[in-house]
Amino acid sequence: MLYIPLIRQDPKSDDCLRCCALMVVKFFGDKITRDEVWRKLHVYKKHSGLFGAYFSDLGRLALKKGYKAVIYHYDWHFWNIETVESLHKSTKSLLASLATLRKESKSFGVKREISKQLLYVKDGGKYIFEIPNLETIDGFLQKKIPVIISVWGQDFYKNPKEDYRHVIIVSGKDRDEYIIRDPYLALERINEQELDFALKRRGGWMMVIEPKLDTSKLKQGTLRF
Repeated sequence: MLYIPLIRQDPKSDDCLRCCALMVVKFFGDKITRDEVWRKLHVYKKHSGLFGAYFSDLGRLALKKGYKAVIYHYDWHFWNIETVESLHKSTKSLLASLATLRKESKSFGVKREISKQLLYVKDGGKYIFEIPNLETIDGFLQKKIPVIISVWGQDFYKNPKEDYRHVIIVSGKDRDEYIIRDPYLALERINEQELDFALKRRGGWMMVIEPKLDTSKLKQGTLRF
């Protein structure tokens, strides 16, 4: 289990991603302050056509701070087959496909969200489009890297009244349970089958932020011929 002190959100706020972002970078020893995260990671209100905070915005912030950022999803509500195929070709191809997708969309909110994805990719962010699986999370935990995942509140809290997107951190595993950091109601564990269901219901959206390898501290080996 990774030691990540819980940071709670105000119950009336939509700050779950802000809290998760702060918990992750603090885990890596970053000196960033709460005020800086809150200032640089915007939370949108519904009248803007967007709602809450976005992985793409967090990814751009992480990249600017010198981290690597990877966003996973399997959400056909946003991407079409052409966009997914372009992802496997090149960054240039993905950018062109996203631009076309934005142009063809009739939803103002979707257009804005795709614009965020374009900026994230241009800044060096990476997407992986795949069916969500817990093995991916396990792999990162073995490397001591926490995983940020998006869930529906209804599925996560088992309550139809909790009808909203929510974000938590997976920080460890104990037999058939995952250890989590939940900034809203502070749940600490979830059964692996329930986590798998909640993740898939949300389109498999999850994000990994990790420090870049500092090659300046590595000793260059001597080449022998």
